[in-house]
Amino acid sequence: MKKNIVKLVIFIVLMIAISNVFSGLINLIAFGVGKGYTYETFDGKYKFTFIPSKGSRFERIENKFGLLQQNEPQYIDTKLRRTFKCEPYHFWNWYSYLFSEEYDFQYSELSNDSIHYRGFKKQ
Repeated sequence: MKKNIVKLVIFIVLMIAISNVFSGLINLIAFGVGKGYTYETFDGKYKFTFIPSKGSRFERIENKFGLLQQNEPQYIDTKLRRTFKCEPYHFWNWYSYLFSEEYDFQYSELSNDSIHYRGFKKQ
């Protein structure tokens, strides 16, 4: 009985490790090409979207936000917030949740004025 439990635990750990290696492919199959990650300022006035499957690089978000801070002084001390949650049951993304810079930002809901609500009122 103990051997079976040990084998099961080893199998589960290996599956999680292997799935994290292939997480990009799993996300592509599960969610399609257009899955994006949206960041916005505290007031929701500025939104930035990062779509890795389309070749977008995260540095582009940082550069655009840097330009915003230069052009509009009221945003100098502002930090971007991510508007997407970490989904713990997506075990294939655990490595990204822990070590990827996309998840280093504080989480907040999309603002009421966000175009990402597509006309629906926030509940």
